[in-house]
Amino acid sequence: MTNLLQIPTLRLFLAILFMTGPTVARSAGPALEPEVVSLTTKDGVRLTLTYYPSAVLKGSAEAKQVAPVVLLHDYKDTRAVFGSLARRLQRAGEDNEDERPSFAAIAVDLRGHGDSVRQLLPNGYQQELDAAKINPAGLAAMVTYDMEEVRRWLVGKNDEVAFNLNKLCVVGAGMGANVAANWAARDWAAPPLATGKQGQDVKAVVLISPHQSYRGLTMQDPLKVIPLKRNAAWQLIYGAEDAEFRTYARRIQEQLERFHPARDTPDSSSLVIVSLPTSLQGGRLVSQFGPQIEDQVLNFLTKHVANREMPWLSRRNRLP
Repeated sequence: MTNLLQIPTLRLFLAILFMTGPTVARSAGPALEPEVVSLTTKDGVRLTLTYYPSAVLKGSAEAKQVAPVVLLHDYKDTRAVFGSLARRLQRAGEDNEDERPSFAAIAVDLRGHGDSVRQLLPNGYQQELDAAKINPAGLAAMVTYDMEEVRRWLVGKNDEVAFNLNKLCVVGAGMGANVAANWAARDWAAPPLATGKQGQDVKAVVLISPHQSYRGLTMQDPLKVIPLKRNAAWQLIYGAEDAEFRTYARRIQEQLERFHPARDTPDSSSLVIVSLPTSLQGGRLVSQFGPQIEDQVLNFLTKHVANREMPWLSRRNRLP
């Protein structure tokens, strides 16, 4: 009888099989169609988001390593400004030559914007929300109500094994950058529950033209949260020809770089600064420099989150 292990091709195949180590999630098929989702916040706002599911099969072991990315638009923009980036995140790895894993992307219309403009009041009446009339209390509500409702939805998807909430990434432009940073700070400041983990999920923060303060929603408070500064990877993108944004970007960099020193090369640091040759900022920067910004964000999130294995945990009965 022939000894199969004497066949060179088979020996090579088995060697490769046993040498292969743990892998992160890779695309298992074509990208699924985006899904429009409606949520209702605790204060009655009808919130709309678009969910771009990962190409990795839901419920599979590989899905437990899919990274979800929440995308937050600028003032008077809508979730559509991130449509191209969301599709690229979802379809990463679709090309056989692309080694990046597929993400799950969630593009949100914050209150008063896009399709999130109706609020049911306690007296039963409905009011229309206007972005132009958003005040400091409304900005704060984006963090405390809008994003906490998004989190509740994310918890449900995590427990369906659509992705790993423990690999959460947030991307924000302009006003959305301030919302993203403040929400990430809430995530890292959340105390553990007796039943287990309820926070410390945000592993990457991408800020596109953050404001020092946007109608009372400042960057000062999130930059005081040491665990967030230390444990999340940070990417800062801005138009370098605007002196105000350039100066403030350098201040943020100074606050973060002691927690994220460059190792062998500057590219190895988990703090990445991208300055673009323009005075455009926020949503306008995303619109005009879309592909360039998308490449930067994709590469950053792939390296610092998607390609790193992290524990998947069920969150059932762990919502506050």
